Amino acid sequence: MINWKDVELSDKPAIEDKICASGCHGADYGFANLYIWRKAYRPQIAFCGPRLLVGMPQWNVYAYPKGDGDPAPSIELLLEEAHARGQKLVIRGLTDKTLEEFLPLYGDRFEITEDRDNADYIYTTEKLCNLAGRHLSSKRNHIKHFERNGAWEFHRIAADSCGCITSGTGVSCDEGGIPANNGYKISSIEEAKAFVAEFYKEKNDPDLEAEAGAIEEMFANYEALGFIGGLLYQNGEPVAFTAGTKLDNEVFDVHFEKALPGVEGAYTMVNREFARMIHAELPDIGAFNREEDMGIEGLRKAKESYHPDILLMKYFAREK
Repeated sequence: MINWKDVELSDKPAIEDKICASGCHGADYGFANLYIWRKAYRPQIAFCGPRLLVGMPQWNVYAYPKGDGDPAPSIELLLEEAHARGQKLVIRGLTDKTLEEFLPLYGDRFEITEDRDNADYIYTTEKLCNLAGRHLSSKRNHIKHFERNGAWEFHRIAADSCGCITSGTGVSCDEGGIPANNGYKISSIEEAKAFVAEFYKEKNDPDLEAEAGAIEEMFANYEALGFIGGLLYQNGEPVAFTAGTKLDNEVFDVHFEKALPGVEGAYTMVNREFARMIHAELPDIGAFNREEDMGIEGLRKAKESYHPDILLMKYFAREK
């Protein structure tokens, strides 16, 4: 049997090393997600040579092993684990890339099915920063509506409020509209927590309890997990919040994005301003993973409206 363990903060370097080595850019098993959602989903981890194993044995579901090198030893361990429990192996989170190495080895033993609800939406940094082109004209119109409704600022969230560097509306931009420096006012984590609490109060939705718990974990371990966040203000009041982490050397993962209902254009504006801030801080990041839509119709429509550059399809492999 595999020697599973709970996810701990000390596992961050080892897990991130495996995520980078996999080169898949999928967000579901990035370290921050594993950690902040650990109480809701109880993921277990183990290491097998160059591969990371992630399992939720209570649900008989295991992730495709992350890392590089021969995947066969890791798959064999998962097969032994499932069979010892009297179950057939179910693997989730495969991508087109990992199917290329999995199918020649195990294709005759597994049935492959699409997991569309968990496909990741990936967009280029340039697209989210500039919103250029006819197909994104509606997004530019949303921003114009937002700007007409009052003065606004975008602040970087830090552990402690440490004063003004420059106004979010006063950031100098290059010719493409991307900030040329990292000048932003700072909002504290406490300010962000107060906004999020207000958001959930307005929603009053018990189905969001697990998500609220994950956000609490994020705030409690904000710096240790490497989160970067932002608050969007209009007329002096916070109207939208967002936060994410660096997934690998090329892709940034947007974990959370919340805006107060009725504030026209707030989601579009916080999306654009966050992308611009990350570009200024992490210029090597070429794309943003805005995660899956979970099969929620409205969320799918919103994510598709930005015309993803990559829809990172996920697959299940179920042992026959």
